[in-house]
Amino acid sequence: MKLYFQIFFLLLFISVVSCSDKKESCEEFSKPYWSTTLFGKSHNTNISGEKITIRNSYKDIVAEEIAIIPKDGFINLKIYLDKFGNFCSTESYEIDQNYEATSFNNGELRKKLEYIASTLKGWTVDTETKTFYLIKFVIKDGVIKEIF
Repeated sequence: MKLYFQIFFLLLFISVVSCSDKKESCEEFSKPYWSTTLFGKSHNTNISGEKITIRNSYKDIVAEEIAIIPKDGFINLKIYLDKFGNFCSTESYEIDQNYEATSFNNGELRKKLEYIASTLKGWTVDTETKTFYLIKFVIKDGVIKEIF
């Protein structure tokens, strides 16, 4: 009987230790959307409606932000999505027309763009792999001119 208890506790210990290494889907290593698996299937990420959906999501901020400082540059958002297409996090890069790091409207514009990115729904992934999606904003003459 004592041997059964020892075996039981050994199995219990092994199961607890093996389960403790599991990562949340957002903690997994992120693979770029253009990389491929062994069988050649890409890790594409899409949103229902594609670019129209993204542009429509940002149309209010495009209309209200008409005096962006500095007046010219780019903001790139890198949206990380888990293997099920759920939002994980965002990285952003702000650069001026000379490709120098900057902060548009003292960082407030970036915060607004990141918030909208976090609310986007309808993402799909081709494979169950954590990946990312890029959204680029072109700022000219103090307004957002392009979103792609």
